[in-house]
Amino acid sequence: MFSLYQFQNRRAAQAFSDYLNTIGIKNRLHHDDFSYQLLIAQEEQRAQAEIELDLFLQHPNNPKYMSASWQTGEVSSDSNYFAFAESNLVSNFIHHAGLVTHVIFALSLVIYLLTASGVFQPIPSILSFFTQQPFDYSQSWRFITPALLHFSPLHIIFNLLWWWQLAGLVERQQGKMHLLVLFLFSGVAANLAQYFLVSPYFGGLSGVVYGLVGYCWLFGKLNKSSQVMLPNSLFLFLLAWLVLGFVDILPVNIANYAHLVGLLAGLLMAVLTSKLKLHV
Repeated sequence: MFSLYQFQNRRAAQAFSDYLNTIGIKNRLHHDDFSYQLLIAQEEQRAQAEIELDLFLQHPNNPKYMSASWQTGEVSSDSNYFAFAESNLVSNFIHHAGLVTHVIFALSLVIYLLTASGVFQPIPSILSFFTQQPFDYSQSWRFITPALLHFSPLHIIFNLLWWWQLAGLVERQQGKMHLLVLFLFSGVAANLAQYFLVSPYFGGLSGVVYGLVGYCWLFGKLNKSSQVMLPNSLFLFLLAWLVLGFVDILPVNIANYAHLVGLLAGLLMAVLTSKLKLHV
């Protein structure tokens, strides 16, 4: 018996498990506090199981997986494997992510609430980026802290939902330090790009979010058996959103260069992590 994959979502795990049983690949699910581990009974079926897993991750909503659940008597109306679908929202929110994910989430939310209430002025502030050169390196926190600043409900909701989903996935699978390095690397790179190419007046976690998007997508491609991944459909959707920002047809101000450089930083981290075997 061997472990094929760890799912974050029970419905997806059950649907794929049922499908494997219908095609003769005997398996069982092992559940802990954070994931659903799929165990395959026979080593000789590893190659076939990995092929089927790759197909499932690319097309999790294929009707054949629902049909398999009907055949085995395990039916769920939601086959989306993302953690948003869990019924116990509070428990899932806590268990899906780790300390670093939750701390950044909480800091961003508190700062936004203070900003929205008028207690805190984000720009200029002690957390905003440098406004002139040479940089004062005694205030080096300014290279990263603009990522914690948000200016509207839509801005912070979009960023924090994606941060929780993707950062939580990376932290649970690869550890706190790995996520922290990814946060700092993509955040500083995105902030520097926005400063030098546009202006010092910006904020938001979206450069880091795009770093996570690039990292999860490419890492999953380079490591087929990894739980750290992002489906092509979501990657292309977020890539299209980035492109729309550059053509200037969206009704909001977007830090386009922060998004682009954050994405490139995440892709680079995925390559380095895979080639140097830095992941857990």
